[in-house]
Amino acid sequence: MNEVNKEKVKEEVKEEEKVEKKEVKNYFLGILISLLTGLFLGFIIAIFFAPKPGKEIRKDIKDKTEEFVEKSKKGATEAIDKTKEFVKKSKEKVDTLKEVIIPKKEKEENKENTEA
Repeated sequence: MNEVNKEKVKEEVKEEEKVEKKEVKNYFLGILISLLTGLFLGFIIAIFFAPKPGKEIRKDIKDKTEEFVEKSKKGATEAIDKTKEFVKKSKEKVDTLKEVIIPKKEKEENKENTEA
């Protein structure tokens, strides 16, 4: 009974830890979105209250928007490349593990068949 109770307690603790990690991720995402929204609004307000003529402000907005789009594209491309590299490395590791595990499993099965 004690072992069963200990197992249940361990499972409950693991589930609670998972829930806590999800909550932390949710808080982080909310904070990040709030920060980016604040930065964006601050940027827009600063541009409109800057002592520049309308044409210059519109040009600045256009230039900054284009710059932001380019940086976003570059960041997305880098993220995609890193993800592809990670997947490639993971596949290589899985293949390596298969090469090690399958022969061991076959040996064990052969031992069991010869013993029977």
